[in-house]
Amino acid sequence: MKRILLPLLLFAGLFVQGQSYNNEWIDYSKTYYKFKVGADGLYRINQSVLATAGLGNVPAEHFQLWRNGQQIPLYTSVQTGVFGVSDYIEFWGEMNDGKPDLPLYRIPDHQLNDKWSLETDTAFYFLTTNSSGTNLRLVPTTNNLPTVLTPEPFFIHTVGKYYKDKYHFGYAAVVGEYVYSSNYENGEGFTSPNLAANATRTETFSNLFPSSDPGAPSPLLKINATGDALNPRQFEVRVNGNLLATQTMDYFDYVKANIPISITDINSGTAVLAVKNISPGASDRMVIAKSELIYARQFNFGGANNFSFELPANAAGNYLEITGFNYGTLPPVLYDLTNGKRYVADIVNAPTIRVVLEPSSTSRKLLMVTQDVAYPKQITSLQQRNFINYALPANQGNYLIITHPALLNGSGGSTPVEDYKTYRNSAAGGSHNAKIYMIDQLVDQFGFGIKQHPLSVRNFIRWARNTFTSPVKNVFLVGKGLNYIHNNFFQNNPDLDKLSFVPTFGYPSSDNLLAADPGLNVIPKVPIGRLSVINGDEITDYLNKVKEYEQKQAVSSPIISDKAWMKNVVHVIGANDGALGDALTASMNRFADIIKDTFYGGHVSTFSKLSSAPVEQASSTRLYNLFEEGIGIMTYFGHSSATTLEFNLDNPINYNNQGKYPLFILLGCNAGNFYMFNTLRLQTKETIS
Repeated sequence: MKRILLPLLLFAGLFVQGQSYNNEWIDYSKTYYKFKVGADGLYRINQSVLATAGLGNVPAEHFQLWRNGQQIPLYTSVQTGVFGVSDYIEFWGEMNDGKPDLPLYRIPDHQLNDKWSLETDTAFYFLTTNSSGTNLRLVPTTNNLPTVLTPEPFFIHTVGKYYKDKYHFGYAAVVGEYVYSSNYENGEGFTSPNLAANATRTETFSNLFPSSDPGAPSPLLKINATGDALNPRQFEVRVNGNLLATQTMDYFDYVKANIPISITDINSGTAVLAVKNISPGASDRMVIAKSELIYARQFNFGGANNFSFELPANAAGNYLEITGFNYGTLPPVLYDLTNGKRYVADIVNAPTIRVVLEPSSTSRKLLMVTQDVAYPKQITSLQQRNFINYALPANQGNYLIITHPALLNGSGGSTPVEDYKTYRNSAAGGSHNAKIYMIDQLVDQFGFGIKQHPLSVRNFIRWARNTFTSPVKNVFLVGKGLNYIHNNFFQNNPDLDKLSFVPTFGYPSSDNLLAADPGLNVIPKVPIGRLSVINGDEITDYLNKVKEYEQKQAVSSPIISDKAWMKNVVHVIGANDGALGDALTASMNRFADIIKDTFYGGHVSTFSKLSSAPVEQASSTRLYNLFEEGIGIMTYFGHSSATTLEFNLDNPINYNNQGKYPLFILLGCNAGNFYMFNTLRLQTKETIS
């Protein structure tokens, strides 16, 4: 076991060290222009849009485009000089996928499907200008026909089914119910629906046009799947009725199965893939993340008007004769996205399309697109972005306040976030060096602009810890956040922006993991907390209460009654049966032994609810007197939800304890689950917190 564990830990360490912060692409001396892309396709930015953004006089050769920290090659309708009114920038745009989510996973191999983003389908691109001449281009390249080259007989193609039917929550601990980790793991993400015992999932891949050329490699089937129940299981894989493999995948394990198949299994041009769960457990469940068929294909593009494919390196170049492409009336264009070339295809021998590619020392990603005037999608607006260089000394702090622009202002012209920062910088507030950081800046700089991506916060905290000259001591998130499932599911709801301000991490949500490093170590590196507010006035209320609380704590007095209340500790137990009550009571007794010891010297009062009644009223007089005297710590252990406890502690307004507020430790199911989309929050503070 030790021989296996050591390389695993070394790999985990290398993985953490190799992580980027996602901001390496930014040049803080430049202005960027942000726009979004929600679907794959050919996009154009016309001269009129550039002029509206103030870029009308920028030479064509100076434009530069970025997506997810990578520069994107551009075609410009004029290669140099200022655009005319009919000129444009053209590029191949892609929707957001799951590749930026990979660093979220505790172990990278746990991501089983990177086709779909966990956050949003919308990707964000950043256009800028750069006069240094290092801008990627798709350069017009001569299609040198005729040629002595022999037509390529086939290319390697992948067809796949990438499931997006349900959220799979990953690994679960089964403790009477399924309890999931906040880490991203074991296939967490979009998958097929549950595949029950003896159930079969069938997918049909048609119009394959497989190649029977003698040099073609055998096809390969890839299936990524994972268990979703605590059962042993196997599943069968068939193609067109032929049994290809029986795969073992027990419990919550996952597999990335590579299954060789024969060309005869798909030479009809259709492959019917059937995956059957043959678990002996009647209550079993498994899910499939993706299924892919990789095979040699003829150069027939099956009637598409855009088609991506790849070719290996070739020192002699390649001659392609393509059929089955819907190009309309104009010759289509073939983009060599790897080498930055743009070929206009030959259609003299229509319907056969002919292209001669120049030699390449590397494998190439190629794209054929129609030039039909109605095909390109239009980018109609650009949002100017000027990034803040947080590495400058004036922008560094040791108390990081991360918030949203919508929360900066309160009623009566107040500035509650600024007021909180001012208090934390004061002697009464701890003499910190508090700084405010806007989440929209962090999303763009550390999360590639992807809305509500948790890496925007996690990467910034990591970067600040490793960049700022003074150690980061505290992180305070000011603004309600939503779990990624609700952020994604409700992304088109007009109320989402009123309830989702600062992202959190995972499902169930954990702000602690925002302050942890990627990889296996999930311990937060700095203290982190959240004020789950939705407007500035709620921040003001909180700040006033904090000031009262800390002023009471700071009182220096020789009179016992002025300070002894801080040693009052209240334990509250909420259970619905005697057995659970006994277990909770035993734990609380151990807690009491610790806090009564000399390190704290607490005086513990215990209140128990051990009946099946929905809620039990506390011993009101005794508890009221404790509140009146003052309580330093109150710990609840028992059943709860985000909105209720099984022990009625009364409305706080009914207690006369001005400034003597207890630290409330709430150990209950879903007590901290306030990361949900609920429009009732717009009218009321619906959760306990």
